[in-house]
Amino acid sequence: MISARQSCFFPRLLLLLLYPYFIQQAHASVDEARTSKSELLYNLALLSQTPYRPRQEIYTVCAFEEDIGHLKATSLESQKLQQSPIFLVTLKTQADVKRCNLLYIQDVVSQKPLELQQIIQKESVLTVVHQGNKFAEFGHVEISELDKRYQFMLRLGAAKQAGIVFDSRLMKLATNLIQ
Repeated sequence: MISARQSCFFPRLLLLLLYPYFIQQAHASVDEARTSKSELLYNLALLSQTPYRPRQEIYTVCAFEEDIGHLKATSLESQKLQQSPIFLVTLKTQADVKRCNLLYIQDVVSQKPLELQQIIQKESVLTVVHQGNKFAEFGHVEISELDKRYQFMLRLGAAKQAGIVFDSRLMKLATNLIQ
């Protein structure tokens, strides 16, 4: 016969034995999300052009410190865009946005959204914002996740102001086009 003390021991032991498995599965799921998001950013960059921006030796994908953990550097940096290597850079200030080709925003909330918007427009920085962020209305692409799949909408007016042109293939894949 199993005592009450022993009956509590077995579920605890089972949880203790399965704990590493659950941690590994959770880590794999987070890693998959980071990889998917990074691949989405690459494809958005690939199908977007900034004809008024001078060509650079390096294509720079940027995110603020709060957002950099949502991306996977190896997924981005293993690619090339227009024969330029891609680098993922952590931004400390809004002024650093000037050196970016693409800016990803998920959790960070800009203290000076109009100032950031002006830098983005002046420098033709493709801005991809995660749905729900307050800066989404100023971004060029708004992404969201539904059932582990990403979808996106394009803000054509904001893109035109910043001198960004979207490929027609990208426009066909968008869930929504906002003028």
